[in-house]
Formats: sequence, C-alpha cells, structure tokens
Amino acid sequence: MEGRKILKWWLGGLGVALIVVYSFFTLNDFIRGPRIIISNPENGFSTTTPVIVVAGRGVHTNNLAINGAQTAVDLNGNFISQLILAPGYNIIEITAKDNYERIVKKTIEMVLVVPPEEIETTFATTTQEIQISSTTINQI
Repeated sequence: MEGRKILKWWLGGLGVALIVVYSFFTLNDFIRGPRIIISNPENGFSTTTPVIVVAGRGVHTNNLAINGAQTAVDLNGNFISQLILAPGYNIIEITAKDNYERIVKKTIEMVLVVPPEEIETTFATTTQEIQISSTTINQI
C-alpha cells in the first residue's frame, strides 16, 4: 500500500514538472520579446566608401525597419539592406515590432571619412556652379 502512494506522488510530481517545463518553453518567446542581432556593420565603424551593407537577424519580429523604411525579412528572420552614408557622422536606426506591438530599437553609429582631395574637388565644383548660376541670373 505504501508503494502505491509513493508511485502516485512521484507520477504527480513528474506531471507537474512537465507542465512547468512546457509552459516555460512556450512562454519564453513572449517573455523575451522581439530582438535584433546585427552582424554587419559594427557600431563605431568608420569607412571611406559611401555605400554600406546592413545585415542581421530579427528574432520574433513581424515588422522591421531601417531608418524608417520597411525592410524585407526572410523566413528565418534574416535581413540585408544597402544604405548610402553622408560624409561625416551617421546614425542608423533599426526598429523591430512583434505581434504584441512591443518595439525594440538598435542604433549603429558610423563615420564616413572623405579624403581631403575629394572635399576640395567638391568645393571647387560647387563654387563653379554658383558662379555660373549668378552669371546666368545677371544676364537675364
């Protein structure tokens, strides 16, 4: 008789443990919420090329945007997008939203380094365009 009681308690405890473990794995995604994992580029990165590739993975997301523009995500949550940087300091903001309207944001800060000879060429071209425009206005 005592053996049956022990067996009942043991099976009951095993059942409760299975329910707790199943609940943990089921609710884990809900508790953790959406996540963004950025694989490229690294934060604080500096480059001399104006076009960069932003790549990463969104976990438990149904809506992902880079700098406010919707970005396509594959079935595994991977995303990839090309961006054009402005000379100097740039901030890239990646936003993800899940089914429960929870939002997570990540930012990447980058610097586009422009060689001095390119800056001088751009300045000279802009000055010539301004002079041409003012000559055209004076002729009218």
